[in-house]
Amino acid sequence: MPNQYRVQDSAFVVTLVINAVISVLVFIAFCVFRRKFKDFYEYRYQTKQPGVDTAPSDSFFGWVASTLNYSNEKIIQTAGLDGYFYLRQIRTSFYIMVVLVVLSAIILYPTNSQGGYNAARQENNGTLPDEVVGLSVISMSNIARGENLLWVHVVFTVIVTSVVCFFIYFDYKDFAERRITFKHQNRLMNHTVFIRDIPDRLFTKESLTRYMESYFPGQIRDIILINQLPIIYKLMNQREGFVKKYECAMEKASRTNKTVYVKTGLCGCFGEKREALDFYQEKIDDLDKSIEMHRTRSEQNMPDSGSGFIVFNHKSTAKIVEQVVMDKKFPMKMVRFSAPDPYDVYWPNVSYTSHSFFIRSLIVSIFIFGLVFFWSIPVAFLSGFSNLATLSKISAFSWLVDIIEKSSVLAGFLQGFLPNLVLIIFMALLIPIIKKVSQVQGFFSNSEVDESVFRKYFIFEVFNVFLVSAIAGSIFQSIESIVDHPSSIITMLATALPGQAYQMTNLIMIAAAGGVMALLRFIGLLIKLIKLRWLAKTPRQIADTKKCGSFSYSTSYAMSLLYLQICLAYSTMTPFILIFGMWYFGINYLVSKYNIIWVSTPEYQSGGSLYPSAFRRTIVGLIIYQLLMIGVFNVYKFFWGNLVVIPLIGTVCYSYQDYNGTQYRPPYYSPLMAINFNGQQGPSSP
Repeated sequence: MPNQYRVQDSAFVVTLVINAVISVLVFIAFCVFRRKFKDFYEYRYQTKQPGVDTAPSDSFFGWVASTLNYSNEKIIQTAGLDGYFYLRQIRTSFYIMVVLVVLSAIILYPTNSQGGYNAARQENNGTLPDEVVGLSVISMSNIARGENLLWVHVVFTVIVTSVVCFFIYFDYKDFAERRITFKHQNRLMNHTVFIRDIPDRLFTKESLTRYMESYFPGQIRDIILINQLPIIYKLMNQREGFVKKYECAMEKASRTNKTVYVKTGLCGCFGEKREALDFYQEKIDDLDKSIEMHRTRSEQNMPDSGSGFIVFNHKSTAKIVEQVVMDKKFPMKMVRFSAPDPYDVYWPNVSYTSHSFFIRSLIVSIFIFGLVFFWSIPVAFLSGFSNLATLSKISAFSWLVDIIEKSSVLAGFLQGFLPNLVLIIFMALLIPIIKKVSQVQGFFSNSEVDESVFRKYFIFEVFNVFLVSAIAGSIFQSIESIVDHPSSIITMLATALPGQAYQMTNLIMIAAAGGVMALLRFIGLLIKLIKLRWLAKTPRQIADTKKCGSFSYSTSYAMSLLYLQICLAYSTMTPFILIFGMWYFGINYLVSKYNIIWVSTPEYQSGGSLYPSAFRRTIVGLIIYQLLMIGVFNVYKFFWGNLVVIPLIGTVCYSYQDYNGTQYRPPYYSPLMAINFNGQQGPSSP
């Protein structure tokens, strides 16, 4: 039977070669295509969006320098704090990887290479465990149980914790300062408060104005009460559809110089034949009248209670209102929120009550909880193929021996590349489900929906990709031995869990190659060319086809934090994973920065609202790493290590709680002492 470490090395090499070749080819293809399809790869510059006044260099590789040298202040100007803090988080992860790569090469590689595992091997059921060879020699797998060399790994655990805390401390400090500056800017959202569950006695503009004026005389600039009618949205969507059909008919008539006819029956295939322009215009006019009728009725018959926006003359007044209790029935009445950017409002949800939001959130939480465990079943199955050498020891999979013996390249492809590729695709299928669920949950702003998607997707990623994948892979590899000798499970986990680092390393390599593909976006380019050639005819259709949407911060944050979590978790056990973490974050930073600057059009500004969630999850990832090291030191029978790591966890938790208590509120509400009460101007346009 082949040595499992040699099979792992073979899978690693095959995955490395495949991803390196793919990355290089895609990178070169992008350098060629971007000069030919500038309206696709430089969309923001070609459409002359505000602030995007510089194109990337037109030389073959010149765009790399143009991207890396693009200043932070210009990114804030053109992409807002949302883009800036996402890029800062990726850059910080890259710096963490660089520092740990250097330190691990100096500290861990020499230590692990001197380990005495091979000399200390003992027979188990008449056979010796596989000899540690190849890359595993510089991993913790080469360390014997109880060796004094494990003190080095204890020290490195402290170093990893210190490095991560050092970088994220300065990140959050920068966030606090820039967020406070953002909240002081003369934006409409900074003068506005969103209020939910306004009591029936106040749910008229006159009543609410008198009520607010009694507390804040002369401060009310405007009040907008929300009276949602779902039928109006339905009618507006129908009207939009007929407008598009009208434009298509007009374009066709102009191009062919012939009258365009349409059948008025089912699907345009049956019924009376009429001139298309007249028919569509009649439909548009009828819908206009219907929309106006429903709007007038809604204004005359306001509901008993609901939600609304209050615009104040001074930002300081808005900050005070956000933080005070305005009704004795709080939190069920007069619940205040900082208003989102006007383009950030998710209008279908603004009229939901706090009670409705609570019920929806409860149902969504139950659904997500069940979906997390349902999704873990195929993930666990895929994890079984992460180590063919040990999986083949199970009688049901003995046929894998022939594959391993016949072709190490094929075995490497089946073990290292294919399962991880399928896993990434399988996890990507979750994204539209989570987005829809988050919208239904009842958040009143797109940024809150995105943050909810981020939180949910991160849970799926960590639970399924990191925990289930690692645990299921480790148990599945040794299931027959565990059944025969249950007491040996701890020893088997100690050997198998570090071996899962190969699967995780392969996963990160595939993700890095996927990052390069996000630069080329070949499928998107192909779809655009097909639409422009055969489908898009009207100016609206052409503009919609050419438009490049916003950057997906929610899922991008979740994926980058997952790979940071993986790199931290395996940094001490298998330090060479840090090299590929550095590769991933370096590529991700370059690709994301290019797309944020010149491609993706931001839909709204939230002032970097996703970053605090990323900060907290970085802390969680650090604590998971420390808990994992406690288990590893316990398995390695080195209990001195636990005496160091356990207080380290307590220190991190206390420091986070203390820092969070002093630094959390100022970036969200802005200190009143920093606001100029005198001479404040009214809100400008967003």
